[in-house]
Amino acid sequence: MGKSELTSEERFLKDGDRSANYLPVDVHDPVMKALGLGGTLSADEEQTTVQTLPPNEDAPNTMRRVETEAGTGRRRKRIRVQGWVAALLVVVLLGGGYAQYSGEVRQGAEALFSSEVRQGAGAQYKVLPYKPLPATASGGMIEKAKEPLMPYTPEAQPGIEDEAYQESKLYSQKYSKGHELMKELLLPGEYATYVIAREDRQEEGSLNMYLPPLTFKEYAAYKTSVEKHNTPIVKQPAYMPEGYVLDEAIIKPSFLKVPDEKQLEGGNARDLGDNFRLTWRVEKAENLVYQYSSLIYKKGETQVRIGVSRVDDNSGPAYPLPWSEKTKVENVEIGGKQLIYLDDSSNTELDLGYKYKLVWSDPEAQIIYSVAVGQENSELTKDDIIRIAASMMN
Repeated sequence: MGKSELTSEERFLKDGDRSANYLPVDVHDPVMKALGLGGTLSADEEQTTVQTLPPNEDAPNTMRRVETEAGTGRRRKRIRVQGWVAALLVVVLLGGGYAQYSGEVRQGAEALFSSEVRQGAGAQYKVLPYKPLPATASGGMIEKAKEPLMPYTPEAQPGIEDEAYQESKLYSQKYSKGHELMKELLLPGEYATYVIAREDRQEEGSLNMYLPPLTFKEYAAYKTSVEKHNTPIVKQPAYMPEGYVLDEAIIKPSFLKVPDEKQLEGGNARDLGDNFRLTWRVEKAENLVYQYSSLIYKKGETQVRIGVSRVDDNSGPAYPLPWSEKTKVENVEIGGKQLIYLDDSSNTELDLGYKYKLVWSDPEAQIIYSVAVGQENSELTKDDIIRIAASMMN
């Protein structure tokens, strides 16, 4: 085929882009036919710098990039691609400037943009630098805790005959005994604050709260209790990875006010032995609030936890995020909504309670949402939890 028989698009590909110093590439008729050369983009597409092609079960998701001619500001005409030829077009036009990974094609060393648009498992999202997000309309924020959590490394492990070790073991036994007594002494639906103190020493006791969660195996029962206690509700997600089913729903109570240790003096008491004494007070219903609930989905021993919490703090972090020095923190945007994404998968020394976690808010309602995958779960990915979150926003 001579040059006179080629279209302008074909001549461009055959000769190469001299201004960008790309090597000439000879493109033959069958390939040109498969590429469907000559198609033009709509006006809406022309205004978009980075786009994702429509989903195709038989082809990878592919990014398009706009090039500008040096000195003229003229855009080169872009070409629609189909199926298996997507990767070929990328190599021809960009000389390998894009790299495919995890079923998606992302910008490589020639990155020109401050954010990435990615196509996850059914949900398109944009990756952005981390920044705190509003939790309440009055100024409370979702943000990283001021300091990272560090693994505890004692200077020296005491021997079993060491006095400090024996003392610590004794206290641990009394705290455990006190908690078990609370379970025995309180009636169903009762909650209490209690103190465990050593009477032969002038030291402050340990103030504790007995607040067992309400648990449900059926979503209908959970929903009824949510309405009764005015608890924020977790709506069942429209998407959940294959094999994961609802295992448990939880509502956690809390106290509006926690009494001072002295307020418990003269109340109910039990001798725990070895000069340890348990003192407790059953808290009234008006001191109880139910601000947090969650759904737990499981597949075997692995789980996904979806939580919702009502916040009212407008000073400091309304919702501080635990993190470690190995935690990757960034923002993602789904359908115009920003979320904070935390990845602690590389942390082998400290369990923060999640491997991957997404957090977002409804500031007007003062509600925080989260989706978390536990450290023990190596099956699910970032794309999986983004898709779960996206299905809850519809």
